[in-house]
Amino acid sequence: MSDEAPASRPAPPRRQPLMADVETLVDMGVLEEQPQPPPEEPPGPPPEEQANALALDAALAEAGVTKTSADTQAVTALAKLDPATVQAITTWVKHRKKDPVAK
Repeated sequence: MSDEAPASRPAPPRRQPLMADVETLVDMGVLEEQPQPPPEEPPGPPPEEQANALALDAALAEAGVTKTSADTQAVTALAKLDPATVQAITTWVKHRKKDPVAK
């Protein structure tokens, strides 16, 4: 046996698969542009919330309150409460006493 190390053979270069996102492949002309599905509309509030919001709106209208954007936000938040609580709020709003305006 000889003390010399065997001659090394050149290894073939490694080929890694190229990866690209679809947008890049479309830009390169490799793929055709894919049709995009229409965006889904967010679901509306549950029926219970809608009923609560209608009851609150009706109570405000009966009390003679002109709704502002803050009132709309409050109604949206209050409509998420349970129906018994919303009923108590609507009763309170309908029967609230109007304070005389101090002059």
